[in-house]
Amino acid sequence: MADRGVGGMAGFLSYSLHRVDKKGRVSVPAQYRALLLNGDKSFICFPSLLGPWLQGVTPKLMQAFMERQNALGAFSGMVEAYPTLVFSQAVEMIPDTDGRIVLPAELLAHARIEEDIAFVGQGLYFSMWSPALFEAEKVRLRERALAERASWVTPEMAAGHTHAVNMTSGGEA
Repeated sequence: MADRGVGGMAGFLSYSLHRVDKKGRVSVPAQYRALLLNGDKSFICFPSLLGPWLQGVTPKLMQAFMERQNALGAFSGMVEAYPTLVFSQAVEMIPDTDGRIVLPAELLAHARIEEDIAFVGQGLYFSMWSPALFEAEKVRLRERALAERASWVTPEMAAGHTHAVNMTSGGEA
């Protein structure tokens, strides 16, 4: 993806709230730009097929997705649904010298973004949300994360963090 950032960590992290102006311009978070400028200088943006938000991926990640396509798909007479929907709506975003991009109206409409946009780090990629929709989604995500926790946390890790885990789930240690 990109060169290592602070502490050797490379990836899209954090939550960052930004204003979208009347022309659809928004500043890409500085920490995201730092990753992009060390590598690709742009990113690919497309509407999520799973809900009202936008996905942002590096060109390298999009290339990896393209390589998973059926190379002979064009000759099969069948349309590949997922790649066709993603690629047909994808837009390359190149931040200007001030770190701003212009999000097309159809992307803003898909994500129900009006004045503010939330950039949400997801490791190898990031998403862009209406802040109100993301706050509502966080409730669902917390429930899913707790259910999936067993596959992410080793018993040794869990033993050292029992109190913190219980506090995040609303219980007491």
